[in-house]
Amino acid sequence: MTEIQKTLAILKNRWPEVTLIVGLYTLAELSHSLFGFTEPDVTKTLFLPSIFFILSLAVVSMILYYGFLRTIHLEGPKEQTPMDLLKTGKHFFWRMVGFGFIYVAIYFILTGLIFFIIKYFTSTNTGFIESAKSAPWLYQLCSTAATLVMIKVSLFIPALILVLDCRVFNSFKLLSKFKLFKSKELVALFCLSTVIHLLWLLLKIPENPETIPQYIITIGTIVTGQVLGLIVTVTAVRFVSSLNLEYDGRITDSNSEDLLKYPTED
Repeated sequence: MTEIQKTLAILKNRWPEVTLIVGLYTLAELSHSLFGFTEPDVTKTLFLPSIFFILSLAVVSMILYYGFLRTIHLEGPKEQTPMDLLKTGKHFFWRMVGFGFIYVAIYFILTGLIFFIIKYFTSTNTGFIESAKSAPWLYQLCSTAATLVMIKVSLFIPALILVLDCRVFNSFKLLSKFKLFKSKELVALFCLSTVIHLLWLLLKIPENPETIPQYIITIGTIVTGQVLGLIVTVTAVRFVSSLNLEYDGRITDSNSEDLLKYPTED
């Protein structure tokens, strides 16, 4: 059985949790248009409550998501209650938020750098920020390139934090010791999800749907993207977990190499 098949078997066995996580995230994504707040107005009575509602949905779905991934490492296919996921996931919330800020900062710096390199060798006259509207294909090309450059960070940093219960800084120190193509299926999955995301952006799937067909398309893309993302992250967590890394909270250059014991292929 391939690693992807094993991951799908776990997700199938724990489908109520998957449904809850994906459902809450989808609701958070669509809530601004579902409740009529596509154009926020601070003078509206319900503006602040709606923002609080959206943020609460996002935070709860994130904590459930982290708890789900952590219990994949600890319990595998064993089903967990939503309360179990919340109790487990809250421990990792601020660390993952911190990682998110670092990731976004590096991502935008890389995207801008790639854009200016392309601009230097072409006749493009648009600016970086303006390119999102005036030349969306160029902007998406640069952002996709940055995503692929950061593939190791995207795949392994969250998995290391969740599996080893380590700090963000220590997870970055371990990252340099990872061999990306030790899990070819994982890399292929990540590239597939990146290409699909790029395709949807180029097809201009409506962010603020107004008609029923638009809602169906938008919900379909969000759900598909979330499920595919879960497959990628669960596979990454299982891969890191399979390495049986030893971690005592202290990582030095002298011992970090010994921590990585890659499993032999079946």
